[in-house]
Amino acid sequence: MTESRDGQPAHGAPASAPPPRLEGTISAHFARFLAGEVRKAGGDPGKVARLPDLRTDVLDDDLSRVPTSSAIAMWSYMVSRNSAQTRDGALLLTTPPPGSFGLWDYMLTSGPTLMDSIRCTARHMGVLADPAVENLEGVEDGALFTISYSSGPYEADVSAAQEVFALAVLLRRCREATGAPLVPVRVELRQKAPRSRAALLQLFGTSHVDFASSATSLTFLAQDARRPLPKAQHGLLEMLCEHAIMTMGAARPVRDWYDVFRLTLNASFELDSLSLETVAQQMAMSPRTLQRRLAERCSTWRGEVENARQEKALALLQDGRLPMTSIAGRVGYSDVRALRRAVRRWQTRPTEPSGAGTDQT
Repeated sequence: MTESRDGQPAHGAPASAPPPRLEGTISAHFARFLAGEVRKAGGDPGKVARLPDLRTDVLDDDLSRVPTSSAIAMWSYMVSRNSAQTRDGALLLTTPPPGSFGLWDYMLTSGPTLMDSIRCTARHMGVLADPAVENLEGVEDGALFTISYSSGPYEADVSAAQEVFALAVLLRRCREATGAPLVPVRVELRQKAPRSRAALLQLFGTSHVDFASSATSLTFLAQDARRPLPKAQHGLLEMLCEHAIMTMGAARPVRDWYDVFRLTLNASFELDSLSLETVAQQMAMSPRTLQRRLAERCSTWRGEVENARQEKALALLQDGRLPMTSIAGRVGYSDVRALRRAVRRWQTRPTEPSGAGTDQT
């Protein structure tokens, strides 16, 4: 939890822990923005994410929560479409105007001071992002005030684009809040230094950009972060923080994590990328966490894969339009004989509950 200089809880209403059901999800505001960027890049968000959770009716509902795996799929698509830009360190996405992220934006710009606003926003990061993997922190250390951001263990190019974008949004909001052309004393990025740094130096307005750092952060002079904000209204930040708690309590995940897992698992067959590590990464969790969650359902990775393979193979066989060799390849069997043995095995026993088995590796 973010603390003030004297170790007391940060300014604003006390933050309760985000509901566990929101873990693995992002807000409709953020999902809407990403979907719009995918369209600008020439893609279809629903097909990119391979999950039917990016329909217009879902994205238009501010209380909807979209699986983080869909967000990562959209990020991956945009990075792949802009690989040359990403290698050069250029900002991948446009920086959204004020209000694009709803309540989160207003908390960040409505406190008595920038420090107060950052601390409140950090404590309620779940109102916008995945509370299980994304974290914001504001720490005052002598003459400096540092805003640190961290996200999930994604692919290096996705993490690099995501972190630059996060700092760009934070810097723009800090400038909007203070009404001044605020310049960071230092910028730290975890990514390796790109071939050209010009775009990033221009973006942050400083030559003090460090790469391969242990954290992603913006550092300002503490005196700038403590100045009263010109648009501050007494009691507004406390009210917004309380509203954030109520918003997270009323939020509606599009589906639970197991539904996301089943859809991600089935998509992995199509992409020929079936592995525990790949599926866990697409769901923005570690392989060990995925195994633990399956165990809580009396299920295993091996059992889930076997049942998904059976369902897909039998559906393709019943359809009758593909030869046996193609079906075997699509469901992960080495040859037709292995598929036939599996079919005979399935026919001699009833279908097991999803996840039956003991091997979790």
